[in-house]
Amino acid sequence: MKQSPPFAFFYLIFATCAWAGNIVIGRAIRADLPPLGLSFWRWTVAFLILFPFTWGLIRQSLPVLKREWKLLLLMSITAMAIFHPFQYIAVQTTTAINATLILSTCPAVMVVLSRVILKNPVSPFQALGILLAFGGVVVVMSKADWAILASLTFSKGDVWMLGAALAWSIYSISLKYKPEDLDGYVLLAATAFLGACLLLPFYLWESFNGWPMPLTAQAFGTIGYISIVASLLAYLAFNQGLAILGPARAGIMLNLIPVWATLLAILLLGEQFEIYHLYGLLLIALGILLNNLVLKR
Repeated sequence: MKQSPPFAFFYLIFATCAWAGNIVIGRAIRADLPPLGLSFWRWTVAFLILFPFTWGLIRQSLPVLKREWKLLLLMSITAMAIFHPFQYIAVQTTTAINATLILSTCPAVMVVLSRVILKNPVSPFQALGILLAFGGVVVVMSKADWAILASLTFSKGDVWMLGAALAWSIYSISLKYKPEDLDGYVLLAATAFLGACLLLPFYLWESFNGWPMPLTAQAFGTIGYISIVASLLAYLAFNQGLAILGPARAGIMLNLIPVWATLLAILLLGEQFEIYHLYGLLLIALGILLNNLVLKR
């Protein structure tokens, strides 16, 4: 039975919250855990957990997997082998403000790609909704201080984050080409496996060059969270929500990631809730509402 938009919004809210937790954890451990090693073990563990439950479906889907190998490879490269490693590498040399602002361009990029590739129309109200949501992200991350925005400078980390945002946008668009006879669990298992394989040589290079993955409780706990919650559950939820709403409507929901990240920082790190948080939340909510009111399913 085809699910309705309310289910899709639930999926996307869960996914964005899980990914916000990933950002908060990434900020906390970026000096302790290697970015490529973290990405490799993220998808290796995710695949090992998923494989026993999907082996039967995978065997049945082998003809489909062989037929769609180009699409699967594109998804694995963009989402698994580029987006997450680039994000972890970016926070090594750029500020959280820069990284989140750059990541918030994903919805705009997805709308443009949807227009170019899928020929989806872009209405003036949809464009206004995107601008409002992006404005809310700017307010939250700049603390409504124009001096902070004026002082932003592009570093190597900013370039890495630009690449991550583009990769995620391409991945989201490519999901629209997922054939109906390819099960979502099989898709995630296949892309996780390919992503781990693609990351393996880079992980080995990182390890042999002085930054191996430490065998600590912090490392195991981090890998556990990002593998199960921020990978398996979040990806399944995002893929399902995007399949129901389409790239443009689902993409605007990515603006919730910095909102959840801010709230988690307040709850877990003891940061204070300021008035600019409220302004940003209202702008983002208005942008999401406007965008989804004017778009057809």
